[in-house]
Amino acid sequence: MGILPDKLFDLAFKLKSAKPWKMLHPAQFFAIVLPDGKPRFCQVFGGASGKPSLWIHNSEQSVQAYLRMVHAPQINFYNKVDYLVEQEAYILSFENKAAMAPSELEDMQSYLKRKELKPSGSGFYPVFRTTTSQYRTWMYRDKADVENTICCLQAVLKVLELIHSGEDMDSLILDVRLHTQDKRLSIPSICINGLKFTHDVVELAALNKRKHYQPKWNDLQIARMKKAKKTGAIWVADEGSLPEALINEDAQMNEYGEAVKAPYFPEMLALFDEASGEMLLMETSTSDRDLYGNITQCLMNTIMEMGRPMSIRVRNDATEALLKGLCSKLGIKLDRREAIPELDDFRCDIHSQWMLAQGFSEDEVEHELGRVYESSESMPHKNKGRDERQDMLESIADSLVEDKGAAEEFIKYVTSKGIMDSVPDMVFDNLVDAVMLFDIDPKLEKLVKEEFRRRYYEDEFYDDFDDGEDEY
Repeated sequence: MGILPDKLFDLAFKLKSAKPWKMLHPAQFFAIVLPDGKPRFCQVFGGASGKPSLWIHNSEQSVQAYLRMVHAPQINFYNKVDYLVEQEAYILSFENKAAMAPSELEDMQSYLKRKELKPSGSGFYPVFRTTTSQYRTWMYRDKADVENTICCLQAVLKVLELIHSGEDMDSLILDVRLHTQDKRLSIPSICINGLKFTHDVVELAALNKRKHYQPKWNDLQIARMKKAKKTGAIWVADEGSLPEALINEDAQMNEYGEAVKAPYFPEMLALFDEASGEMLLMETSTSDRDLYGNITQCLMNTIMEMGRPMSIRVRNDATEALLKGLCSKLGIKLDRREAIPELDDFRCDIHSQWMLAQGFSEDEVEHELGRVYESSESMPHKNKGRDERQDMLESIADSLVEDKGAAEEFIKYVTSKGIMDSVPDMVFDNLVDAVMLFDIDPKLEKLVKEEFRRRYYEDEFYDDFDDGEDEY
């Protein structure tokens, strides 16, 4: 037998009868303050917005993750994964039998037998799940979660009763669609004190950024990595959560073969050499007890084996946070870019393989992952344009020494399009060599030197070549 009491199912069926999804939109929040003083934030899904369900967020961070997703310029597979990983909530949904785990189904059938009820209609069965940050939605295992959910459901039914009675909606819920620019939200709340319900307001920071992991490297680790040779290589890095939850190898199982502890979402770090495109590293978490331990150890081993790169390019907050402290201590330039198209291709490949393994059709995969870009065909179009531009730049750069007119053509092309910072590294390295070895147009020489300093000696880096004579 499970830990879910009859009272929980009784309240679930009362909620279903009240049909809150016909009254509320998912963007309409209200809060519940339990006797422990901690606020929970409720939102209702259903009707046009999907299957009927009630989400009771257990932290501000969980609500903020939802707000970041819906306020993003584009809702796509990647920010959905980020949202999924950050959730901390109790979830009540109404499902068909096929969606239930064996232990859940036994609890439900025992309840129906005691109450002499028969299932009827689609989505008849109330299913209770809980989720915490970095873990998949899972069955209840803690009696405290059950008691908290009971209190919350009683308060939710009280809010619905007040709405039915005609009380002013603005005093009961907050529609975040009307407050998209607000830095703080004042969410109406119901406070539970024994058998009494009182009204209040809970303040919530609206658009806080997610906090990402930053490793603490000790002096011995840094000293060992500093012994690695310093190279002129440029690496490209990508770190983030993977959508496939894993179970620890030593996980305990119940009598139904279900993991007692919820599966976790592993983290992943990939490193590529920018010049060759070679993958230098791809490692994931090996246990939820230390999500980043394996990743940081393999990163250190890669640096010691391959040498310290001149710079590492990143495109998101998670990767920047992971590498910032290390790059600072090792004298590696951390180059933050708005976009790195090659990483989009890499991530799409990983996620498409996972989606196909989960039973998604190829059309569904293309539709979901295609929304990362402006359209499903925009990325190939961008790649084609980028390749054509690179071919043109390479052609011009190869002619610089022999054809003085090529220098003028190059200057005109990159300045008119404002793309000097987008010149591929292989082409730019050839330009640097030309400036150092040959008599090149002074305008081009100045352009190359400025870009060289921007790329490799910006801000905190000391320019070894700036000796007062403006020479390399």
